[in-house]
Amino acid sequence: MKKKLLILTLIISFVSCQTKSSKEKDQELIIGYEFNAKGDKLNIISGDLGLTDIWIDYIQAHNQRNLDKIAEIDSDDIEVYRADGTVGKGVKAHVDVLKNWFETSNPSWKVIWMVTNSVQKKDGSIEHWLTTGNEFTDTVDGNEIFMNVVADVNFEKGKIKRINIHNRAKEKK
Repeated sequence: MKKKLLILTLIISFVSCQTKSSKEKDQELIIGYEFNAKGDKLNIISGDLGLTDIWIDYIQAHNQRNLDKIAEIDSDDIEVYRADGTVGKGVKAHVDVLKNWFETSNPSWKVIWMVTNSVQKKDGSIEHWLTTGNEFTDTVDGNEIFMNVVADVNFEKGKIKRINIHNRAKEKK
């Protein structure tokens, strides 16, 4: 009886330690869906965690007012869709806006969370995205401003191609 129990225990142990098959490893983890302009349902899959390092460097460059580093991370044709409805296009325009802002204000960002994902397009291409929650503070006319900022960031070839910014003011007590 003891031998049978030992054999059964060993079998259960071996079965529970098996890894995924190569077919399972090759399949991407689908975490959601995107619908394009035609209404096609596109897979959103888990993304490249390396994008988080680029975003941390980008935010650090903003906090250090390092416009050269920001321009290095931006793609030449970056598009920034701001929460106030304005849109900035091109790395030069982006750097000019930041330069003026940094000269007249004291903005600061703190990354709170990040999630990466990729979208498999119908043509076979893949878009790489990072969605990040950040705390933002600034001082305007002696008054401190605090906002929660969510940014959807599109990366292309390791550079930031597009940023969609969404703000929420700090809750009132």
